Amino acid sequence: MYDSPQHDAGRPGRPRRLVLTVLPPLLALLFLLLLFAVFRDRLPGRAYVWGGEPRYAPGWGGWLRSAALSAGAFEVVFLAVFTHYWRWPGLQRWLVACSVAVSVSMAAESGIGVTALIDSPEPTAAPAWQVPAEIALTLLGGVSGWWLAGPLPPAPGARTAPPPGVPVLPLAPAQRAVYAVSAWYPRSFLQGAAMLAFGWFGLFNLSRSWQGATLMALMGLVAILSARTRLRIDGSGVEVSLPGLGGVRRVVPYDTVLFASVRPEASGRGLGMIGGSRGWGYVSGRGPVLALRLTDGREFLYSTRDAETAAALVNASLTRARGAAGC
Repeated sequence: MYDSPQHDAGRPGRPRRLVLTVLPPLLALLFLLLLFAVFRDRLPGRAYVWGGEPRYAPGWGGWLRSAALSAGAFEVVFLAVFTHYWRWPGLQRWLVACSVAVSVSMAAESGIGVTALIDSPEPTAAPAWQVPAEIALTLLGGVSGWWLAGPLPPAPGARTAPPPGVPVLPLAPAQRAVYAVSAWYPRSFLQGAAMLAFGWFGLFNLSRSWQGATLMALMGLVAILSARTRLRIDGSGVEVSLPGLGGVRRVVPYDTVLFASVRPEASGRGLGMIGGSRGWGYVSGRGPVLALRLTDGREFLYSTRDAETAAALVNASLTRARGAAGC
C-alpha cells in the first residue's frame, strides 16, 4: 500500500545496482593494465593505442594515463547520475546497462588494438573485424548489464480514491469507456534530425571511433520514430505506444496511480518512454496536459486537447476500483 510521497521505491536492490554501475569501468581498466603487463615485452617500444588507432609515441605512458583518466571520468559521471536517480530503480537499471556496455566497449577497442601490436615492430592497422566485434560485444554488454541488474522492485500500490476537485467522469456501474488519441511531436522529430546530422558529420570529420557517431545516430533515429505516439485509456490502465518503433508500448497500471489532473501546459524536457527523476511521457510544450501522479513520486505527462476528458476517465476508473475494494 502506498503510504507517503517520501516512500523510497529504489531501496530494494539498490546496493546491487550501485555496485554494477561503478564496478565495470574499474574492471575494464584492470583488464587493460593486465593485458599491457603480460605482453609489454612483446609490444613495440614506440607505439601506443589511442582511440583504436595505433600510433608512434615516446612510450606507452600516455596510453596508460588516458585509459586511467577515461575510467575515472566514467566513474564520476556514472556515480553522479546514480546519486541523482537515487530513488528511481528503473532509471538505475538503464544506468547499469549503460555502464557495462561502455566499459565493455572501452576494453574491447583498446584490447584489440593492443593485441594487434603484439610482436609487431611498428604500428599496425586494426583488423577488419574489429568494429563488428566491438559492436557485438558492446550490445552483449548492455544486455548483460540489464539482466544482471535484476528485476525491479514493484511500485507501491495506491488504495485511496482520488482527492476532491479533480475531474471525474460519471459512469454507471456496468458502463465502460475507452479514450484513444494519437499525437505528433515536431520537437522530437527536429531533435532526432539534428542528432542524425551530427552523428553523420562526426563519423567523417571528428573521430575515427565508431562509438560516439553510432550512439548519436541511434538516438536520432529513435527520436524521429518516437515523434508519433498513441495514448489509450480503458478499464485496465493507461497505455502509450510508439507506432514508428513497431508498436513499442508502456502501460501504467491503475494501482500505481494516485490521481489524474489537467495542466494548462508543461515542459517536455527529459521526457520520453524512459524519462527522468521528474517523470516520463510526451509533451508538446503547449496546450493542456494530462498529468498522472504516480506512487513512486514521479508523474506521467501527455499533451492532448481532451486532457480533461482523459483525466476524468482515469479518475472514474480509480474511484470505481477503489470503491469496490472498500477504501
